[in-house]
Amino acid sequence: MQPARPAVPSSHRDLDPLPLLPVRLFVMCLLADLHWYEDAVLANALRIKPTGVALHVERLAAAGYVSVRGAGHRTKLRLTQLGLDRLTAHVTTLQAIVGTAAQLVTARHGAPRAPT
Repeated sequence: MQPARPAVPSSHRDLDPLPLLPVRLFVMCLLADLHWYEDAVLANALRIKPTGVALHVERLAAAGYVSVRGAGHRTKLRLTQLGLDRLTAHVTTLQAIVGTAAQLVTARHGAPRAPT
């Protein structure tokens, strides 16, 4: 008799496409405390150029997830309440998906072994 398989969650429908890109997800995570940060601080934390951050912030701001203040070299960013809500829902959904994936792997191959 085969072990019972966990049901595949329907939660994939709850995944927000904007934070599926790691840079956008990490920008949202870095702003999760709802404080204002200069884009250069985020770029430094992510180890990418500020112009790289700006492209992703534009998309997040257009969706209402990030507020942008200032212009030029002194741009400040802050996650909005909507952005925090969407980030929380997205991470919760990812956790459910990864948990189900782990159950499927364990059901197929047994419990993972510690590296030797």
